[in-house]
Amino acid sequence: MKLKLTLFILIFSHPLAYTQDWKKLESVTLKNPANLVSIDRQSNLYVSSLNGSIDKYNSNGEFQSHYSPTKRSTPRIIEAWQGLRVFAFYKDFQEYSFFNRFLVESERYKFGNQQVVSNSSLSTIAADNNIWVLDAQALSLKKVDTNNNEVISDTNLNLVLKNKNHDFSYIREYQNLLFISDNKNGVLVFDNIGNYLETLPLFGLNFFSFKDSALISIQNGNVLYFDIYTKQKKEVSLPDPSYTFVLMENKRVFLFTSTTLDIFEIN
Repeated sequence: MKLKLTLFILIFSHPLAYTQDWKKLESVTLKNPANLVSIDRQSNLYVSSLNGSIDKYNSNGEFQSHYSPTKRSTPRIIEAWQGLRVFAFYKDFQEYSFFNRFLVESERYKFGNQQVVSNSSLSTIAADNNIWVLDAQALSLKKVDTNNNEVISDTNLNLVLKNKNHDFSYIREYQNLLFISDNKNGVLVFDNIGNYLETLPLFGLNFFSFKDSALISIQNGNVLYFDIYTKQKKEVSLPDPSYTFVLMENKRVFLFTSTTLDIFEIN
């Protein structure tokens, strides 16, 4: 069954929006409930659950691989954009790990062994294969060279935050920029060596992804599109308010509830 939804999609290369039809291609029942999701450059989808398992699906929603953890731990961040390896950060154990495209895990690495981070609240992989770490105890953003166990850059966030209260919820690097969602201050933007650039007026984003120049998220029953360069913003009503995550790649839109994946195509 095809579900057609007429939506106004903001195309950021043009100042005016125009109408698109979204065609529902598939609805998939997830093998494990979604707690976090990620996407790689080939439109493969990665779904992590509270019990620490990670499942991989292709762009048609077909199940590909499964990872079952040897010790129960919920990933705080998963990042698959590099494609050949998937990054996972485990806050409770202060560890991170890499998986290949078949979800075979490498050794886990502890931040404590590096003696450079006191308490990591968020972490993700950088484009240069180093690691971004938000050090909650020191309230600083650090870029860590994992080969030499050295801090490459260290940004004091006390000098950045306008509101001294903070609630950091998500982190991701995209197009050589690092984005950190802070529910109290907005989305903080840094360059690829940790220099603070600006704060985007986006609050309460516990997850976001990107498509072209747009930051994309779900908020208040809408899909939020925010161009990270022009600062243009558009909100589009969801076909179902129970969706919690949105990912986009090529002409496909992937909408997740906790138990299902719905795949749409933009004509």
